[in-house]
Amino acid sequence: MRFSSIDLLKKYRRPFPSGIVATTLSSTHPIAPNNTALKGSPPVDGMKDWLLKLGYQAEQLNQLNVIHVAGTKGKGSTCALVDCFLRQNANRSGVRRKIGLYTSPSLRPNNRIRIDSQAISDAILTKRIVEVEQGLSLGTNHSSPDSRKPGFLQMMAVVAFHHFIQEGVDVVICEAHHGGQFDATNFIERPIITAITRIGMDHVDNLGGSIQNIAWHKGGIFKENVSAFSAPQVSEAEHELRHRAEELKAPLHLISNITATLSQFISDDTLKRIPLEQRENFALAAQITYAFLQRKGHSLNEDDINAGIDQYSWSGRFSVINFACSTWYLDGAHNETSIELAAKWYERLSNKNASGPRVLVFAHFSPSRTRDWKGILEKLGSFLGPIQHAVFVQKIEADARFSITNERLDDYAEVWRQRQQWPSSLIYKEANVRDAIDRTKNIGSGAQVLAIGSLYLVEALLEQLNAS
Repeated sequence: MRFSSIDLLKKYRRPFPSGIVATTLSSTHPIAPNNTALKGSPPVDGMKDWLLKLGYQAEQLNQLNVIHVAGTKGKGSTCALVDCFLRQNANRSGVRRKIGLYTSPSLRPNNRIRIDSQAISDAILTKRIVEVEQGLSLGTNHSSPDSRKPGFLQMMAVVAFHHFIQEGVDVVICEAHHGGQFDATNFIERPIITAITRIGMDHVDNLGGSIQNIAWHKGGIFKENVSAFSAPQVSEAEHELRHRAEELKAPLHLISNITATLSQFISDDTLKRIPLEQRENFALAAQITYAFLQRKGHSLNEDDINAGIDQYSWSGRFSVINFACSTWYLDGAHNETSIELAAKWYERLSNKNASGPRVLVFAHFSPSRTRDWKGILEKLGSFLGPIQHAVFVQKIEADARFSITNERLDDYAEVWRQRQQWPSSLIYKEANVRDAIDRTKNIGSGAQVLAIGSLYLVEALLEQLNAS
């Protein structure tokens, strides 16, 4: 029987630890300020050993020129922008530059691993998974009963870097899964650059219940004498990042003025072409790209950024598509920091097309211990103008893991009913993504639909909308 990459990866998924007992970290690990909340083994544990068993020494991994990006909001977009700028610069300069891109999350494992903007095919991904399994003696008689096997995200990262080395990439842009200090991607001893996007409250169960604790984890990707860049941060996060940079001996460059930063590279006319909601990510990506190119004896040109604006596309982030005589605004915002920005984006664009009904399609699948779904939903309502129709989605057909109970679906509807200030709003509870699409089609033409709350929801919607 021939297995697909999804079939092969399923066995590496583990249930989220349900207990409240903290991990006892070895003396080789720094002590997190919220150590009592850390559950399970640190994901970075085992990564170096697995890669070494595959034959990859630390220096071989360092030679990949890894740009490591952590943060709460905008990690994927920033990574995609750096990828875009570097490719455009190589095209303009006539330089051979093979670029690897590793991002997370996605419904489809293929989308997480790209070279020169092309997602890895299922056939090649399956081949790489099998090579890693064989190299690590996973699922064979050569495995000892007590040997530790990678979890899903660990396996994805191992496979990605195995693929990048086999394909001979010149630079890897790597998005951290979540956190930083203990993240599975934090095994590179000598990245070429590290960067932190905007920090907000997210993954509080593991990272801690304060911005300062979360910033401590994010800053764990800093490395001695490796240039680090950061988007603008609230004062608590900025203070902690500066402390961690000093502790880890990393030169930190923190963007204080987005417009001034972009003006170093582009004219006012080009600046006007960048959507307001993406300027922060563009500024950070430009700083990262400039620093990388400077290290390699090249320079960032305004033409590179202009071309990047034209070529940049990151599915599920500030996406606008037309479907069934309606306009869909899709963004995978799933924490309070990103929800605010996406809501303002929808208000700005949808108000230009205000003739049709305004519709919300919402789903959120994270456990309450990880994200405050009630706070997310309430913040969303506070930044939106009148919504005539609210559609809450219970599950994603493509992956049974993304599902909530009937009780929680009822809770979403009740919180929205109590929080929203528009008595005429109609509320619908739909079993799946297809039913939610059908519901919006029945609402009427000209609808301005905001889909938000989960990257997985947005991906599933885009797949079905584009296939229809």
